[in-house]
Amino acid sequence: MLSKIQKIWLWIFGTMFLLPEIFFSLIPLSITNLLGGNFNSLYSIGVENYFLGDNIIYLLIAIITEWIGVLGLFVLCIKLKKKIFALLSVIVLLWLFIVFCYIIAISSTSF
Repeated sequence: MLSKIQKIWLWIFGTMFLLPEIFFSLIPLSITNLLGGNFNSLYSIGVENYFLGDNIIYLLIAIITEWIGVLGLFVLCIKLKKKIFALLSVIVLLWLFIVFCYIIAISSTSF
């Protein structure tokens, strides 16, 4: 059973991950871009046109926010001894790190 403080932190970290993911679809968009496909989400056109220009800092802030949220969820999973969810958190953390590095590489070549 979760204490009240743990539930609050669970909601905070979950929101930190889910809000940028819902708005920008970063993980599906990055997977399909790396595989050469075309992901037609509600915001994919806006992300490609708006964020890969001069405003790439907003995309990086969204990824860092997601990373902090997943890291917090990972810590909660470790405290609660939920090994499966901790493993999934690590996989998502690694993927977000790869996406972060990919975006940094794209932004450094576009300047």
